[in-house]
Amino acid sequence: MNLRPLTQSDDLALSIFLDSEFSKAATYQTVLKLRKTNMVAMERLAFEGTKIVGYLCCAKMVNPSDWWVLSVLVVSSSHRKKGIGRELVYRGMNHARREKAPAVVVVGDPSYFAHVGFSKAAAENLVLPFAQDYTSLYPIAPGTGLSRHELVYPDAFLPVGDVTTSPASA
Repeated sequence: MNLRPLTQSDDLALSIFLDSEFSKAATYQTVLKLRKTNMVAMERLAFEGTKIVGYLCCAKMVNPSDWWVLSVLVVSSSHRKKGIGRELVYRGMNHARREKAPAVVVVGDPSYFAHVGFSKAAAENLVLPFAQDYTSLYPIAPGTGLSRHELVYPDAFLPVGDVTTSPASA
């Protein structure tokens, strides 16, 4: 397996990969909206030979504006349980640390993300617009774990489905 940053020449292959892993094109459309609004913090691809087998995208949060959100983590259904997702997340969090992001938020299975350094308990004081039970935090800077912030996600997430605006921004 080879991991590397995404390049512009990867767009078609990435759209095919994401569309083949999901029943609808919403994920790739969200990535395009994040790019269009300059909210992508980092993208990484995992390859086996010339075939994409994994993808990670982190976006910038609107609030706190220096935090990131792990937006998309996808591993090919034929390549799961091989450590690809874990390696994508580890490298992504190392990149976030190098870029001085104080923390990274994720909405997903808390038990999975606990294995790669995220903490549900560290996110318990966050004011969230949705998915309280599925939100975890990867604190990087001292004091970010258990900190109190109202999270505001990029607008690219709004039309995707279950996402709703927070009461303060409604």
